[in-house]
Amino acid sequence: MSPLTRRSALAHRAPLNVSDGAASIAERPFEGKLIVRGKPETIADAVAVVLGAALPLKVLETSAGARGMAQWLGPDEWLAVTAPSAELALMGDLVAALTGRHAQVVDVTDYYTTIALAGARAREMLMKVTTIDFHPRVFKPGMGVTTNFGRTVAWARQTHENAFDVIVRISMADYLWCLLAEAGREWGLPVQIPRGGDVKLHLPHLEAATNGDATVVASDLEIA
Repeated sequence: MSPLTRRSALAHRAPLNVSDGAASIAERPFEGKLIVRGKPETIADAVAVVLGAALPLKVLETSAGARGMAQWLGPDEWLAVTAPSAELALMGDLVAALTGRHAQVVDVTDYYTTIALAGARAREMLMKVTTIDFHPRVFKPGMGVTTNFGRTVAWARQTHENAFDVIVRISMADYLWCLLAEAGREWGLPVQIPRGGDVKLHLPHLEAATNGDATVVASDLEIA
């Protein structure tokens, strides 16, 4: 019997980019991902020692340390992201540091994957597919948010001036990939056909068609 081969959620998708650097999409597979839960006053100090960074305590906040980054998900919940294959060691150290405290650490590495967006138009691509305000006036490097992207929910974080990471469940990864590619079509990204064929991407921006004196507006973009 042939050995088992680990495949990422988007192994069937090659990275997409535009030659002028306006937009690019690529999967960052197998990053370690942990969910950490507990009251901040109970766990923040211990988590900070292990992660190498203070635990973010406010909406939109993230932090980064020697062993990874943390993103605020709720008053008692955080996402920790670390390098591929580093999640078990990080989890073990967190569990040891939190022994005796009311807390929980769960490995969700294989439940999610990361889609990295970059380029001068990356922000505008995100703005097309969600209702969250990604304007640079209010959403800046180091900020993170949980929000809807079309028909799925994902965690987004701005990593640099023109770069974003979007972490999505593997069951919705192909859908989100195609949605983001569609959002970048006007800057030259190629069409991506969703697996399964006839899938409604539900882009928030509208397509308008003139019908006599009236304007008929359709918000469902269908790719077959």
